[in-house]
Amino acid sequence: MLRFLLILACSAIAIGAQAPPAAKPFKVTAELGVPIVIGAESFIIGSKEKIETASERELTLTSADLAISFPNRQENIVAAAGEKLLILRGSIRNPEKTTASLINSTDLIGLRLWQAYKGTGKFKFVAHFDPAGPQYIRKELKPGESAKFISVWRIPSDFMDFRLGLMYYKPQKLAWYNLTSTIGKIHSAFADAGGLGTSDTAKVAAGETFDFGALEIRAGTVSEPEMIAGMPKPAAGHRYVVNLAVTNRQMLPSRWGWQYFTVELIGSGGTVLKAYPDIIDQATGRSWYGDLNAGASLNARFLFNSVSATVPRALRLTMLETGRTVEVALVP
Repeated sequence: MLRFLLILACSAIAIGAQAPPAAKPFKVTAELGVPIVIGAESFIIGSKEKIETASERELTLTSADLAISFPNRQENIVAAAGEKLLILRGSIRNPEKTTASLINSTDLIGLRLWQAYKGTGKFKFVAHFDPAGPQYIRKELKPGESAKFISVWRIPSDFMDFRLGLMYYKPQKLAWYNLTSTIGKIHSAFADAGGLGTSDTAKVAAGETFDFGALEIRAGTVSEPEMIAGMPKPAAGHRYVVNLAVTNRQMLPSRWGWQYFTVELIGSGGTVLKAYPDIIDQATGRSWYGDLNAGASLNARFLFNSVSATVPRALRLTMLETGRTVEVALVP
């Protein structure tokens, strides 16, 4: 068995593989909620006396979760197609009597896999956060001091081996966890049946609220009105209108504009109409420009022109940034 080394520490990602002298069975050395010392020990040559070099930390991992997004006050973090987020929460303590140890958004703990994985390049460290905010963590740990943290990684959507090791400085003293039965499942329209993986596409029932990138969306009615304020009816053909209620559930402004999405109306017989390149704010009847602020909502209107009549069945949205597509049934 190959033990695949994936170290996500500091600002770089170091990836390598090593073949142990003999295949060893996996052994759990750490449990949720129980402190364990990780890092590396240093000794004086000859006397073997241990010296403190700020290379050890006491780790207490309290939870591990999978998600599609991680709201925080620093950056919008949303898993793209083929990804999910691994979110680790816990605390780190300086167990030594040495000079204060600095922890920050790129230097706190590293992640190691037990077995080789074909898609190692898809593992991407995001950042370490202070739960207060949440915001990037930056703190000096004096002897005996501790700090709570949240660590976020992008991992492949089909990765299911949650035997993970956490380390600091050098992979000498690692904390090996088996999180298979305790890891928190994904709550998203894009989660698979087991809640541990994701799909790049999703289907949503009429009137159901769903997550879409940094946004929360609920599709309303579809109609073919005679008149739309400020917009004359086409001389020939048909114009369909779909209403969407959109809310930004993140802690930062989020992109919301026709240029960031592909919007299609699926009609009877499989006909597909592309939306007119505009988003109408129902409150003002005017085109919407700009980002949607944190916590803000918008009742949006999309227009679809067609030469021939059709019976609208569903709305299909594709987010260009994440590559995910959702198809939502419509209420006529």
